[in-house]
Amino acid sequence: MRRKTHEYDTELRVDGQVLVLDGISYRGRTVLREGPDQFAPLERWAKGVAEAVGEPVTWRASDRGEPAARGTVRPGEVSQNRRAL
Repeated sequence: MRRKTHEYDTELRVDGQVLVLDGISYRGRTVLREGPDQFAPLERWAKGVAEAVGEPVTWRASDRGEPAARGTVRPGEVSQNRRAL
């Protein structure tokens, strides 16, 4: 059976501001598969960006304006710091 998907408003933040690199804003919509690790792709995305910018990056997902999950990753960190809201 195929898992269901859901679309979320997503963003990456550094120091409380939406990250903008080379004129690209790290805010948009992301389709994720429902399940226990559904937000893992956002965490991996944030981890790669944190390594690139050398600073902690917070990722957020919201659904219809309501927070769904968030987490913060730091360069060199190997943890799963995500929280469903």
